[in-house]
Amino acid sequence: MNKLTLATLMATSVALIGCDDDDDVSVAAVSSTQTYLQAVHASPDAPRANVWLNDEAALTDVDYAMASGFLPINAGINAVQVDVQLPGTDVLTVVPRSEIDFAEDTSYTVFVVGDADGANNPVEPLIVTRPSAGSADSSSLDVQVVHAASGVGDVNVYVTGPSATISESTPLATLGYKDFTGVVNVPAGTYRVRLETVDGNVVAFDSGAVDLAADSELTVAAVINPDASESASPVKLMVLDGTNTGIVHDMSDPAEVRVGHLVDGAPAVDISLNGSPVEALQGVPFKTVSGYLDLAAGDYDVDVFVGDTTTSLIDVDGLSLASGGNYSVLAVLTTASPLAIEPLVIEDKRRSVATSAILNVVHAAGNPIAESVDVYLTANASIEGSDPALSAFSYKDSIQGIYVAEGDYFLTITVAGQPDVVAIDAVPVSVQNGIVYSAIAIDDASGTGFSVLLADITD
Repeated sequence: MNKLTLATLMATSVALIGCDDDDDVSVAAVSSTQTYLQAVHASPDAPRANVWLNDEAALTDVDYAMASGFLPINAGINAVQVDVQLPGTDVLTVVPRSEIDFAEDTSYTVFVVGDADGANNPVEPLIVTRPSAGSADSSSLDVQVVHAASGVGDVNVYVTGPSATISESTPLATLGYKDFTGVVNVPAGTYRVRLETVDGNVVAFDSGAVDLAADSELTVAAVINPDASESASPVKLMVLDGTNTGIVHDMSDPAEVRVGHLVDGAPAVDISLNGSPVEALQGVPFKTVSGYLDLAAGDYDVDVFVGDTTTSLIDVDGLSLASGGNYSVLAVLTTASPLAIEPLVIEDKRRSVATSAILNVVHAAGNPIAESVDVYLTANASIEGSDPALSAFSYKDSIQGIYVAEGDYFLTITVAGQPDVVAIDAVPVSVQNGIVYSAIAIDDASGTGFSVLLADITD
């Protein structure tokens, strides 16, 4: 079956509505010759996905900008189904069970592309094929380039030496959304990948120098960069080698960092990076978590001083911040004796999904009474008869990406295994689809003993 027929067959069954197929049709491959299939999550606002192959769970929890690597399958008829995860244990079938004829000697990459909220383009599969047998060797590699970034217009693709200018270079290809090149064999070495908009001739992505190793079979896909920073590129590159997935950000994409003062009783603090005070982080009082600040990727020395003094509370050397990364640096208490203040560094996930709210939770309350807690999210103020959403959640633990149905709730935190010993009692919480929320439990002796800091941190 050719690419057009396969894509048409799958696209007709894709929509963000529930669809069950109860037919128990057996699937039998018509050939014992192997071919290969890999799945790629490239829909920037769709939830994590599960992939079924011949009625068996082949992949689970595939998140955005993740790929499976190539899975060997028999050429011929195979059944494929894709579900996405909803709050709780519910799923939504976006590709109902479909029997597809896979040709031998061909490798298939199925990208799930488009926008789950329907803003620009519908969610649908993009089927990219290449010969199973490549021509890469000890001095060369094969590369195929895919435009999988919904909402990004036509681009000229330049793959050049690191110092070459666009004016003196010829594009490898001009690609519109869902277009892809054939497989191109190039010498191994150091390259620079740039995407230039056809409309306006603006460089929308610049990888800087990247090393491409010999004897590699690469698929390089431009996908949406769901980064709200004004200085970030609208796209990033997924580099698939058939087994692993690498992400390449634009060379100027910043890291985003927020800082929190979560030590009850400590004075306001001043924060410096690489020896220079950060203007927005001077005189930071207890219970304050800043917004996200753009910082150039790299290594940083972080100093936290008692406000208007040189008395050091925290000294961190060589904190590494990656391009496109999102981080929380939270000042918390140690649990060792004598007590001291230390940083709790968390890499945040801030990508929203259209089908639910997302909750990220951090336990930053150092009081040993609540060293391990249960977290409840209930429709009523009482937790009687309810199971915790998180059990035995320990001090300095964090969990990200909890899908929560849109609506109004009460957040209650108790000592682990003791629902009658309440640390934080029935805090009203309203959540909306498409929003990422941060909930940080902290010590607060001036209040009730503990409290929770809630914030919208959607990227």
